[in-house]
Amino acid sequence: MIEMSVDIPTADGAMNSYIFHPERDGPHPVVILYMDALGLREELSDMSRRLASVGYYVLMPNLYYRSARSIDVDGRRMQDPAYAERVALMWQYNRALTNAMVDRDTEAMLEFLDTEDAARKGRLGMVGYCMSGRFVFRAAGVHPDRVAAAASIYGAGLVTGRDDSTHHGFAFPNRPVYHKAAAERHWERLFALFRRTLHDT
Repeated sequence: MIEMSVDIPTADGAMNSYIFHPERDGPHPVVILYMDALGLREELSDMSRRLASVGYYVLMPNLYYRSARSIDVDGRRMQDPAYAERVALMWQYNRALTNAMVDRDTEAMLEFLDTEDAARKGRLGMVGYCMSGRFVFRAAGVHPDRVAAAASIYGAGLVTGRDDSTHHGFAFPNRPVYHKAAAERHWERLFALFRRTLHDT
């Protein structure tokens, strides 16, 4: 598998991003994986690798690049009083991020992808977790000619406290609420969505 980092120029600076794709048989259908509130970390890289391992070109951008190139919050320590300062910093970055900012970032990513030999041109897929659930749905509406599929996984504000609501964060192995069966079901449905929409477009 090919893995690399790249700075994508945007209207607001250089967005450090990560690329994962198979070594052969390209160009590959594209999936953009938008991070959750905790920021880019090895856990998300592993999820990107899993998508790439079944034939996709995965682009994973740092949406907090205006504030920091890295934050990497440990989801297992969110309630730890000794970790409160790091969690507060995450929320500061999160609340500063607007739909308009991510719109500009998405525009820059689409322009970048058009220059990548390993990325198949045309329509692509997106997946957003937590805070990015709304971003992928918005991008699909703004770019209907480019976005063939958008998956929002426990998008912020879409999960409630009721008994029939799946635990927020269930797909991340490093979270206390990780649920293996539900996480595997999410992968099956995500793969099926992208297989239906990206392989014949």
